[in-house]
Amino acid sequence: MDIDALFTTQDPHELRVRALALLEAQAHYIQALEDALKAGRRWRFGRKSEAFQGEQRSLAEEDVDADTADLEQQLAAVLPAGKVPPATPPKRQPLPPELPRETVRLDLSSPDCLDCGHALRPLRDEVSERLEYIPARVVVHRTVRPHYSCPCCETVHAVPLPLQLIEKGQPGPGLLAQVTVAKCSDHLPLYRQQKIYLRHGIDIPCSTLAGWFGAVGAALKPLADALRQDLLQQAVLQADETPLLLLNPEKGHSQKGYLWAYVSAAGADRAVVVYDCQPGRSGTYASTMLDSWQGTLVVDGYAGYRALFGEGRVKEAGCWAHVRRKFFDQHKANGSPVAEIALATIRELYKLERRIKQRPAEQRRRWRQRYAKPRLKAFESWLQLKQQKTAPNSGIRKAIDYALKRWRRCWCTWRMVEYR
Repeated sequence: MDIDALFTTQDPHELRVRALALLEAQAHYIQALEDALKAGRRWRFGRKSEAFQGEQRSLAEEDVDADTADLEQQLAAVLPAGKVPPATPPKRQPLPPELPRETVRLDLSSPDCLDCGHALRPLRDEVSERLEYIPARVVVHRTVRPHYSCPCCETVHAVPLPLQLIEKGQPGPGLLAQVTVAKCSDHLPLYRQQKIYLRHGIDIPCSTLAGWFGAVGAALKPLADALRQDLLQQAVLQADETPLLLLNPEKGHSQKGYLWAYVSAAGADRAVVVYDCQPGRSGTYASTMLDSWQGTLVVDGYAGYRALFGEGRVKEAGCWAHVRRKFFDQHKANGSPVAEIALATIRELYKLERRIKQRPAEQRRRWRQRYAKPRLKAFESWLQLKQQKTAPNSGIRKAIDYALKRWRRCWCTWRMVEYR
């Protein structure tokens, strides 16, 4: 209804009803816009954690701690003895016993007492430990292969070179592993690694590092194929996709791609994770990856997976993390009490699941049937009741609709015997 509809009637009562309906619709629309704005700001500038109480520290906090420690040291050097306020001693964790120890013994220069000259008796050894870091060093491994000639056969004999990842290349396996781990695990771009090696006096062009990294990827291809085959042996898998900027050499700029992740379910005998980087989000990528696979796939509501479920060999299960996120966004946006109750209910279900995480599959199934199933049924009835009492276009209504729309699939995630 728009404002022009108010002037199509002369009845005061009808005019009042239409005005109230228009105000209510506008209020819901404004609330939806505010929720979307708050969610966008939180996604862009806020913390990404979905926990109620986070413990993650910001970079600014680390800088403040460092500045505070620096000022305390300066203050201790300036103030007279006894004027420095006592500092709270930090709670230190013991150093790992598996680390190698280098012992330095500080002993007296004379076995006799310096005051009376009497021979000293051993009393005890006081041991203090400090953690030290030995900077990485780069060495050159020289391989010398003597060559011998046979004057009779007119042939040359020598021991062949060991197999190398890059034939006739300069990098050893340790250097290739370091470049790969630094880029993939430590998130160090190749141009930053180039500067690090420059500090060691070695100039390795960024293009050379890129070539090495590509060679490692090609060498690991058989391992990736083996992981995929192991993944396809699992009965339950989880799948999700996330945007990723990809460089397009043909176009000369970056483009939006997707990183598809396939994970074995929690509690599986073997934990397997396989990533598949693709230029798009078409469902054909998932169909190709899971070709001929049969089992239960835990996904969100993305339509790209529907082709898999339409064939009948793959059973769809809903993702509770996505259901929870809808309510979490509403709780963060406007403190919705309905969202808070939903989050608390899901949290209790998670707690119950953690209690049986390490138990055999049949025990987990019986436990879920006995304890989790009644909670899920009560949660479903409560959501249906709240669905009738919330505005159709409100954010909390959309969260409830999403949960109920995927309820049977989410029920399958808990592996109940049947849905009733």
